[in-house]
Amino acid sequence: MRSKGSLGRPDDAGAFGTLVASLAVQAGYDIAPYGTGRRKLTDQTGMSASAVSRMLRGETLPKPENIIALARALKVDERRLLDAAGIPLSGRTKQTDAAVVSFPQSPAPEAIADFLGITLPHVRRMLTSSIEQALRLQREADSVQDGDDGGAAVGT
Repeated sequence: MRSKGSLGRPDDAGAFGTLVASLAVQAGYDIAPYGTGRRKLTDQTGMSASAVSRMLRGETLPKPENIIALARALKVDERRLLDAAGIPLSGRTKQTDAAVVSFPQSPAPEAIADFLGITLPHVRRMLTSSIEQALRLQREADSVQDGDDGGAAVGT
């Protein structure tokens, strides 16, 4: 299953959720559905309660900056959690780099929406549609520039 928030490998969200749940219990958080630990994680990471729940269930991955905050809350090395989430470290060692993510390949429009934290369905559709249109226009412009007569000229 590919997680909605996955920027890494398809199975990252499930493994990440299991790891975070285990680390949270080890750190003394009561993460049972009605325990106080989920609320504490929400307060300490800046994630919404629903995002924490989805993460713990292995449905989604948090944004990189939330992973950094999560590592602090759980008192673990941020690199361990970033790696578990499938986010390339590429020499990252400082929190100031938290918003910088490198992608080994072009991310899908849905992955970009996930990365940006866009959750409203109509906003996601608008964003992904705009990205797809931009990619289509760029491909057309590139084919015209390369002398390929297979596509229509942009702006005509």
